[in-house]
Order: sequence, then structure tokens, then C-alpha cells
Amino acid sequence: MGSPTALIVGGKISPAATAIAQERGLALVSCDPYPSAEELIAHATACDAKALIIRMGKVPAEALRDLPGLRIIAKHGVGVDGIDLDAAAAHDIPVVVAGGANAQSVAEQALALLLSVARSTAYLDRRLRSGHWDKATYAGTELTGKSIGLIGLGAIGRAFLALLVPFGMTVRVYDPYISADLLPSGAEAVDSVDALLEASDIVSLHCPLTSENRGLIGAAALKRMKSGAILINTARGELIDEAALVDALKDGTIGGAGLDTFSKEPTSADHPLWAFDNVVGSPHVGANTLEARVRVGISCVEQIADYLESGRLNPRNHVNAAMARV
Repeated sequence: MGSPTALIVGGKISPAATAIAQERGLALVSCDPYPSAEELIAHATACDAKALIIRMGKVPAEALRDLPGLRIIAKHGVGVDGIDLDAAAAHDIPVVVAGGANAQSVAEQALALLLSVARSTAYLDRRLRSGHWDKATYAGTELTGKSIGLIGLGAIGRAFLALLVPFGMTVRVYDPYISADLLPSGAEAVDSVDALLEASDIVSLHCPLTSENRGLIGAAALKRMKSGAILINTARGELIDEAALVDALKDGTIGGAGLDTFSKEPTSADHPLWAFDNVVGSPHVGANTLEARVRVGISCVEQIADYLESGRLNPRNHVNAAMARV
């Protein structure tokens, strides 16, 4: 009997993770990013995949229905909104994430976006390359002493806060799943998103996407933000109503945005957000560092191998209700 196969959706994983897969007797096959349900079923069927490693793509209910040999799904990261968790549970397929493995990288990207918006880095770079020297007219914004509000405080949010310590910022957090006594020293809990928006010079999103918070930052929320406030999103694009954000930028309701995720990915070159010089974007690469890819890939491979060998699951990383089969 041959080695079980894991299909990597969206390219290869790190060489270090690939080597561990080989050591653990797990064969790896990859396919292109963002396959349709039919393409995913065809790829997984062709290699008789017992596991999926999802880098870039979705796993809808119809794919799970037509892959009876599939035993486990590992997200190459932590965002599982593209995986039908209920359908996976109904088919007794556990879904696991690489909890904490990419937190530092995403946090650093959030800081990079924040600094880029506050100091107009992308805009000034474009101006400089086209022959302009804006030294006499440009003025940026300091972060030191400002107020920042975080929506969600998981591993990424905590890593982001640690990076902000030298700036001496006032920190407020809205996270209904964390009690105030578990917040980092110096952080203040607020009891509503509205209160956080009204008090913050910077708002940064670090929560998972759910049916309840889709479109959380819409027109009403944006109007509650301070004039000149900066919005940062390294979580999920659907947390923001992008049409409302375009309107808020157009009329100057907020001061700018740094975005690593979008409601539709890949996003298009003619997206209306690109009309604004105070918007800095990146193509959902917060977790894409060499170091994080190693950690995340190894986490996925180890969890798949553990489960296929003995039914073991790490309860911290097991995100749906499927029961382990031993």
C-alpha cells in the first residue's frame, strides 16, 4: 500500500515542510490557486488525496460531498472562512489550522501598512520616481502618542501590540471572547465596536470572518471614526464594506487605509480603491515570509501525519466539530 497523499491547493509548501512530509510517509501533490469546485474534485480524485492543504482556494460543500476518501483538511494559515466547516463536520472531516505559526509575520505586515499610510510611503515613492521632490510641502503623521483600537485579540493581535510598545500608544481592544483581566498590560477593554471606533486614531482588524461580522466596517461604522483616522486590515476583506470605504475616502471621512485583504481576491487593477493616494495595498501577503512559510508548512504536515497515523488532533488547532477517528 502506497503513501497517503495530501493535495496542496495553491502551490508548493516550504522545502523544510516537504522534507518532513517525506520523513512521515506523506506524498505531496500540488495544483494551481483558486480552483473551482469541479477542478478541486478532479485534482483530489486524480491523486486519491486523503488530505488537503489549503493555501489559496476554497473548499465548498459539493467538493466534500464528492470526495469520499478525504480524511482531513489543513489550512496553510488560520483563516478558514473559505472552507465549509459544517459540511466537513457532517462528513467527519476535521479542519485544522496552523495556530500561531504566522502571527509574527502578519503582525509585522500590519505595522508596515500602518507606517506606510501614516508617512505616505507608497505615494512619495511614486512621486519621487516621476521626478517630484516634495520635501517642502509634505507632512506625515507620527504614531507616537496616538490611540489605537484593535478589533480582535488573538495571536496576531497580541504580536501586533508587542510591536507597538515603543510608540507609547493608548491601546483599546474590543474582543467579546476575552475577559479584561487577560488583556496585555496597559490595554483597555471596550464593550462595543462603536466605542472603539469613536476613540481611536487608528483601527486595526484582527478578528476571523463570521456570518455575524461580515461588513462590520460599513458606512455607519466609518462615520463613527475620527476625522483623519487610519484603518488597517490584515484579517479578511469581507469585514469591510469596500463601497462604503471608497465613499469615506472620497469625502475625507477617514484619513487613509492599509489593506492586505479584499472582498474579492485576486483584486482587480481597476478597483476604485486604487484611485486614492492615502490607500496602501498588498496582495494578501501578510503571512508570506520565509520564516512563516516554514512554520506553517511544518504545522500542516505534522498535523496531517499525526491524524492519518493515529487519529490525533491538537484541540487548539481543530476548528470544526468533526470527531477524531482513532
